[in-house]
Amino acid sequence: MSSERILVRGSPVQAGVVGAYLASRWLGPGRALELAVGLEENTTDPFVTRPSVHRFHGEMGLPIDQLFSRCGGSPVLAAEAQTADGTSVQLPFSAFGVPRGGVEFHQYWLRANRLSEQADLTEFSLSLALQNAAHKPPLAQLAQLPVEFGIAFDRAAYGNALLSFAKAGGASVVESGNEQTQDAELMIQCSPDAGDPKWDGQELTIATERDIPGLEWHHLSSAVRRFANLAAPLSDCAPEQAEWTRLALAEQERVADMRELLSVDDPLKSSRPALQRKAEVFAACGRIPTEDYEVFTPPEWLAALWVRGVRPRRSDRMAERLPDAHLLDWLDQLRGQIASLTRQVQAA
Repeated sequence: MSSERILVRGSPVQAGVVGAYLASRWLGPGRALELAVGLEENTTDPFVTRPSVHRFHGEMGLPIDQLFSRCGGSPVLAAEAQTADGTSVQLPFSAFGVPRGGVEFHQYWLRANRLSEQADLTEFSLSLALQNAAHKPPLAQLAQLPVEFGIAFDRAAYGNALLSFAKAGGASVVESGNEQTQDAELMIQCSPDAGDPKWDGQELTIATERDIPGLEWHHLSSAVRRFANLAAPLSDCAPEQAEWTRLALAEQERVADMRELLSVDDPLKSSRPALQRKAEVFAACGRIPTEDYEVFTPPEWLAALWVRGVRPRRSDRMAERLPDAHLLDWLDQLRGQIASLTRQVQAA
């Protein structure tokens, strides 16, 4: 008889993500894992993952390329979100342009734009150029390019593939309502209505919001990876529970900052201290302060601040070292290289 048992409740893809990881990283002698699979609330939208999906699959020993075509995979180089006024913004996972001499590219763009009107900053993003191209490059080709990317899967196909992997690893899979709850030392509940994430006693809750593509994936993968790293005897793990909850809530704060940035009337007057600091520092000098337990990348913050109308009053002084003519030529060349590389990828 198993001495420890975990019960996971969620939709097929939610139970699949959590269950597949637990089957590979937690399940073993003296441990049992049951996945209670409910109905999928959203059967049409793809399940969008962030760039950490590659590491996540590597940790499980489940090659992502094996699931790519089987589960209707498509590369995702930027997450698309909506602002309060209905404006759509693409949040690229990789940097705009390329840094130079330790100075971020947008600092050079700001200086060049004072010399002569430049193309929009978004035209200097290889990620956005590839994201918006008619045909996405294959995984092998993308892996050779200086970009980070996630993958959008068919929700049902990806969930079923992960459930099959978990089952092959020793987990039992049942329909919701047929699970055995009385002898579970821990129940993991995945739900968009779960409220604040917490691990309290015999229950661990994972909120699975979907308002920003990739966020549902992040909550699930981050939560189960954190649990596996903190795993202790389930009957005696109060410190681990407290630490799991602390880290989950810290990440939730960073997500709340991004939500507010996209929705608040004036980011410079936000009631959230971390967001107000980001907006104020960026408005002053173009730098983006990094908080502990960030979820979004600096390019994503840059794109969100930009679309909300926050502009730096000055550029980094280190960007002044490049002669004017050299600077303008470099930007023209870089923009042309991005366009040329995108065309080459499309033609391959």
